[in-house]
Amino acid sequence: MSLNAGVIAALVAGTAALLSAVFSFIALVQVRKNRKASAYTRISNLYDQLISFRIGHPEVLSLSRKWTSEKLRQVYDGSNKKNKQWVKYYTFVELCIGYCNAVIHARKRKLIGKDAYENQHKPLVKLLLTEHNPIIEDLVHEKKYISFHIRDFRQNLKKEEGWDWEEEYEELINIPPRVAPGEFNPLEEGDKIA
Repeated sequence: MSLNAGVIAALVAGTAALLSAVFSFIALVQVRKNRKASAYTRISNLYDQLISFRIGHPEVLSLSRKWTSEKLRQVYDGSNKKNKQWVKYYTFVELCIGYCNAVIHARKRKLIGKDAYENQHKPLVKLLLTEHNPIIEDLVHEKKYISFHIRDFRQNLKKEEGWDWEEEYEELINIPPRVAPGEFNPLEEGDKIA
């Protein structure tokens, strides 16, 4: 009788251990799904904020072309109207950096699938960092002001794809607007750009 009791006790303990392992695995899978959903939500919210800000302040893209290192001082002196434009621009760049950091971090943690990253997020991160290359360059040179995610992303892109940030920025800002035949083209000879 004690032999059967020992066998039954071993079977019960083995079954309990197996069930515990199964439930732990299920919990681990659920935690992973929750982390992916949380990352997706965070990235989506950051992107929405970025777009809303850009719609409300369309001048931020033109300000990127005028950025110089000296403008950083003006960001901290918002007392006059001229400096407030740089506060808005800096705020927009902070939103861009936040989005880029969230995307790069989520990809490193495998919270974004490879296809979604390569086809949607990575091109947008490249575009944002290229559009605002002058200020990003300033922040990269001051290593304490930019995340290692962005520094690594920029270095890896340069090494793996030959991405020259300054050259790509110059090419991007010199793209003429697309205009249908017969429509007003601000770059036609004789027209002045305000």
